[in-house]
Amino acid sequence: MIFLTGFTAQAQKSSITMAQLPANAQNFLKKHFPKQTPNYILKDEETFSLDYKVQLADGTEIEFDRKGNWEEVDGNKNTIPNSVVPAPILTYVQTHYKGAAIVKIDKGAWDYEVDLNNGLELKFNSKGEFLRVDD
Repeated sequence: MIFLTGFTAQAQKSSITMAQLPANAQNFLKKHFPKQTPNYILKDEETFSLDYKVQLADGTEIEFDRKGNWEEVDGNKNTIPNSVVPAPILTYVQTHYKGAAIVKIDKGAWDYEVDLNNGLELKFNSKGEFLRVDD
């Protein structure tokens, strides 16, 4: 006899309050976006993952992992605070792309992707060392 089992992964998104965010996420928002209020905060539960999404009043969107560590900050064309960007990346951008602003940063397991307001997307390793310009 052969038994096959299957399951469907269902995402459950629920609206939560600032107090329900993990402490790391709360601290990140207070430190880097002290004057911004959230439009919404979502807890996104899937079968094997949990993350949080916050949209601020200026349209900036931030994604956090289950522990409240930031994974992505998207200014939606607005400049993100320099304090969010690792120092080596900020220095590289300020040196090589004078006048350009960082409007999005995505932190992966092994690298960072940075979008500039001039349309360029830059890749850096986990230490913040420049790798390449992406198309």
